[in-house]
Amino acid sequence: MKLTLEKQAFILKLLDTNQGVLSIAELKILLRPKNQQQFYRDIHVLERSRVLQPFCRGVYVSQQPNLKIVSQRIQPNSYLSLGSALSQHLIIGSVPSKTVYAIKVGKSRKYQSSFGEIIHLGITPDLFFGFEMKDGICVANKEKAFLDTLYYYQKGQKYSFNIFSDFNLKLLDRSLLAKYLRKYRNPKFVSFAKGLMSAD
Repeated sequence: MKLTLEKQAFILKLLDTNQGVLSIAELKILLRPKNQQQFYRDIHVLERSRVLQPFCRGVYVSQQPNLKIVSQRIQPNSYLSLGSALSQHLIIGSVPSKTVYAIKVGKSRKYQSSFGEIIHLGITPDLFFGFEMKDGICVANKEKAFLDTLYYYQKGQKYSFNIFSDFNLKLLDRSLLAKYLRKYRNPKFVSFAKGLMSAD
């Protein structure tokens, strides 16, 4: 059965509702193909019509996806951090809008496309804390985003901002930072973080 214009319009509307992202599992439910071959024919039609485009394996997006939502859909057990969270909390100024940083347990992964890139940095389970759900996205609180930024800086991560001058340290809760720092076992990192915290 040919993929109708009405069905394409419905997919477009749903993409808009989902802020520009649908999983392959959702598309199978929506398209109700007779078989796998029919499903991929329908997907090809949707791609050719520019209704949706593949972002990474199992994830399709519209022409203007919300990369923060895409990040959460790719890895539900992750939280936004580094510049993506710091700018949201006004700890730093703006950051490149087409790059999203998130933290997850396990190995780091990078997803690149014409829409932008999503960088998932790996962390150990004992340091996976300090975040909350906001509008369907897990986001580090400002203190954890600050510490994550320093943590990955020491591991060689590059940023579009200067960690020694661009933080608005007055907005950080020093008692919460001290509590969080007790969870870090690397004395070199703890000393580095305390030094930056006292620079204000």
